[in-house]
Amino acid sequence: MDHALTFQKIKEQVELPELLTYYGYTLKKGEDLGKGKWHVFEGDDTLVVFKGRGNDWMYFNSHDDRDKGSVIDWMKNRVNSGRIVGIEQQPGRNVWQTVNDHFRAYLNLPEDQRPKLELPPISETAPGEKFQSIYTKDCRPLENTTYLESRGITKSTIANPQFAGRILNQFHTVQKEGMPAKTFVNTAFPAYHEGRVVGLELKGEGYKGQAPESEFSRSLWLSKLPEGRPAASMVVTESALDALSYAQMHPAEKALYASTAGVLTQNKIFEMKRLLGEERICTVKAAFDNDTQGHHYDTRLLAGFASGQNPMKVVREHKHLLTVEVTATNPAGVQALTNHLKTYNDQTARQYGQQSGETNTQAVSQTLRDELISSTKLGPHTYQFHVPMNREALGAFNQGASQHLAFEHKVEIVKSQGKDWNQDLKEKQMQQVVKRELGAAAVDEDQYGFGMEYWKNDPMQGIGKIAAQHQAQAEARERGERLLVVEFRESRDQVSQLPILQENIEKAGLSIDHSINRPAGVTPGQPDKREIETELTLRYRLDSPHLPAISAALDALATNPKATVIEGRAEQVERRQLAVEQEEFRQQKRAEQQQIHPSESPSHDQARRVFIDAAAPLAQSLRENGGGLQAAYLQQVSKSLLRQPEIKAMDQENLAKVLTKIDQVPALKDSPSVGQLRQAMQVLNTPTKQAQAQTQQPERRRGPKLT
Repeated sequence: MDHALTFQKIKEQVELPELLTYYGYTLKKGEDLGKGKWHVFEGDDTLVVFKGRGNDWMYFNSHDDRDKGSVIDWMKNRVNSGRIVGIEQQPGRNVWQTVNDHFRAYLNLPEDQRPKLELPPISETAPGEKFQSIYTKDCRPLENTTYLESRGITKSTIANPQFAGRILNQFHTVQKEGMPAKTFVNTAFPAYHEGRVVGLELKGEGYKGQAPESEFSRSLWLSKLPEGRPAASMVVTESALDALSYAQMHPAEKALYASTAGVLTQNKIFEMKRLLGEERICTVKAAFDNDTQGHHYDTRLLAGFASGQNPMKVVREHKHLLTVEVTATNPAGVQALTNHLKTYNDQTARQYGQQSGETNTQAVSQTLRDELISSTKLGPHTYQFHVPMNREALGAFNQGASQHLAFEHKVEIVKSQGKDWNQDLKEKQMQQVVKRELGAAAVDEDQYGFGMEYWKNDPMQGIGKIAAQHQAQAEARERGERLLVVEFRESRDQVSQLPILQENIEKAGLSIDHSINRPAGVTPGQPDKREIETELTLRYRLDSPHLPAISAALDALATNPKATVIEGRAEQVERRQLAVEQEEFRQQKRAEQQQIHPSESPSHDQARRVFIDAAAPLAQSLRENGGGLQAAYLQQVSKSLLRQPEIKAMDQENLAKVLTKIDQVPALKDSPSVGQLRQAMQVLNTPTKQAQAQTQQPERRRGPKLT
């Protein structure tokens, strides 16, 4: 061959499909994506190969936007990356010389060693012609909207020009041996990166997933820009379904909608910044789910958009704690954030005190400390905030940071009332259905439950609200159930406590029949627009095994200044009395289960009982002072002593750790229970046979009587 090998000659002599085959790529058989316009090769990546201007071979990497160009670019990129064995830069040769060397070696191969492919002809691709993404090859324009409508998305929302072409139907055919082929239709949401589809989020009835090899780490599902005027904001949600729900609930909002497909990475934030800059959008609205992960994503997004005045980054993500670092030469913003967090901590401490009864204690228990936000100053301008990984603490931090720190774009945090926007949408639609089918009066009946004033009235005839309430209460009584209402007020300006309240109510064993929100006001007709009142209709069974917990939860709720428990006096007395009886019965059963198996040593049996009785309050005190592990050791030894009269070697090691912890807690060292525990241990560390030898002297045999 000609030794004056130029790049132009390489393009003329090297067939890119054959070169790819030589280096281990394979042509996707039966590939009909290009329809005579391109081929797809798979190796360590997926390449789309086509004919460009001048009939030159061109390619692009479906996984890497930077990897594209001519056959020369393909070789240069492999030399730089070293991703293919045998293609690397030679010593003493620059990259272009190395590229030329590899092509020279390839062209010098014997003919029988260079692959020959019989490919169907493809036509030259016109400038600007768009390729169909390999991810959408099984997709069609959206026609089957069954899934979307089942999730409350209306046809008018689907027909919104902003979503045209941004929601597809994907057809997936399954063929099992001996069975006819079955085709499933999924709803597909294309994921975009720099304007190109790089993945698919798939949803269907009972199914959710993604197309193989989807690049979700750097892509977003995007709507189109609103018509008529520029977008006022970018609304970012965790799923495209939530974005559609938000748009349906806020029809007047002019926004560009984006979804992270449940994952928020730094690359996605970079893509958001690029879009905001290109489209000149000033505001980004974080509309992630109203759960711990959603608030966690809020923190990540705030860190990603923090300005150079106060750079912010998440430096540690522990299961229970998030550490955020802020660097600010002007401390005013950080000081305002710190004051905001102090207010949150004070409020949390008050609520804890009300529930625990420790309102006047000076020592902060470990339980409370784990719920508070703390901060440290690492340097003259560097601060770290340690935020508990729960919804309330993260919400308080995010609210303070968004208000007091500087950001590249305006950042707003918007939250749904329920877990996510689609849940809010479906709940709103359900209320509308009830109102339409049963009338406004029926909705009022469902809304306002069974207030105390209604229970004091005599039963009434007819179908009015009061009569219906009496009827529902009577029906519940026949089933051994009780109904009551809780009114909960909170400010719109603060992080909502309602979701955690509902969660705690259900954990205690109560069922929530329904909940209705309405503006709060001192008198009817004069609502306070900054407050919202929620009425919860609760139900519980009198024979519930959780009745003591239910009763305690309702009594504790009655002390909450934001809550009003509306419950008849007779029902309240009945509930408390039955709860006490059930708890007494449990304690009796527990005492029976803790009967000590008697041994041959009465002194050991007595010491075992003393040990077990002293260990119970000590274990509780250890937990309150950060000794949860030692408390578990103590309880395990107590359980062992129910069956055995001695403390075994392993238990002795654990008890040594317990006593070490007790010595470290001043409040426990002088406790009477500790003294009783130590005395009992002295006996129980002695083998029973030795104890018997000390307490029982053997009878001496008399010798022969002397005469």
